[in-house]
Amino acid sequence: MRTLLTTYDVPVADRVDSFRAAILSESAPAELYTENDSDFWGRIDRGSLGSLLLTRINSGGAEGRRGLRRDARLIRRADPSHYQFLFLQQGVTSLSHNGRDVRLFPGDMTLIDTSRPYDGWHEAGAGRYLGVQFPRDLLPAPKAADRLVGGRLRGQTGMGALVFTFATRAAREVDRYSPADTARVTTTLLDLLGGLISHELEAGDVLPGGPHRRVLFQTIQAYIVRHLGDQNLTPAAIARAHHISTRTLHRLFEGHGQGVAAWIRALRLEHCRRDLANSAHDGRPIHAVAARWGFHAPAHFTRAFRGAFGVSPLEFRREVAASAPSP
Repeated sequence: MRTLLTTYDVPVADRVDSFRAAILSESAPAELYTENDSDFWGRIDRGSLGSLLLTRINSGGAEGRRGLRRDARLIRRADPSHYQFLFLQQGVTSLSHNGRDVRLFPGDMTLIDTSRPYDGWHEAGAGRYLGVQFPRDLLPAPKAADRLVGGRLRGQTGMGALVFTFATRAAREVDRYSPADTARVTTTLLDLLGGLISHELEAGDVLPGGPHRRVLFQTIQAYIVRHLGDQNLTPAAIARAHHISTRTLHRLFEGHGQGVAAWIRALRLEHCRRDLANSAHDGRPIHAVAARWGFHAPAHFTRAFRGAFGVSPLEFRREVAASAPSP
């Protein structure tokens, strides 16, 4: 990760203002508040894993709390409509978000929705957290995940500990990954985050439709993944393969926050992105990569890719090649 700002290089009198300016320039800006400016210090590091944005913030002060607030005014100013998982590594934080008030301790996590206001305060002393930000659609059931926004997710044991350890280690080692490894680590982390969300929802008994419906949904998801490159992978074909009506299939996916066609499209685009980032596929034409994952109209694929990732497939491949270390 590269350092965006460290206040150790800034005169003491200007440290709070420089840190505040950096936070306000983020893609989901927030306002910095401090109860005592005199001994404030802070550092912001930034990295990325594919479509995941990683931000590590260290800050401290011997006296007084400090906090970040994102209100409706700042949401109107800039909102990427992302989720952000926060992993608290040091210190104690109080958070008000999505109608919930929680206290977070080292090893805890929470899910932030950038489109909703929040107010978070660190207790006096050093604090450190990692943020992992990404488009909501990268989760298999984004509307279901909404039920966890602003809640406390424990990362000290079980599934939570696995996710917490992997995410913080992945961020620590992010500069050492090759483009191919970056794609693998990104996929694994997204799978773990999605698994944690499912685990938490099941533990709270809030997944709609009971265990049979959950098993059916997961079975269909696995079927789609196995047949992702098949151009005949249509809702009707999926429904027939699982002996249900097309209407039931659509209702099943809508209950998890995303239509079946939209989920297939997002998954195909993510697989194309991984292949284009993988040097092992450098010799494969872009249209062949697209066709491998079910896109058989190059112009349509280019528009869809740009809409999802902000650049064309060719631009993305060139960016990856330019960032790769020289042999």
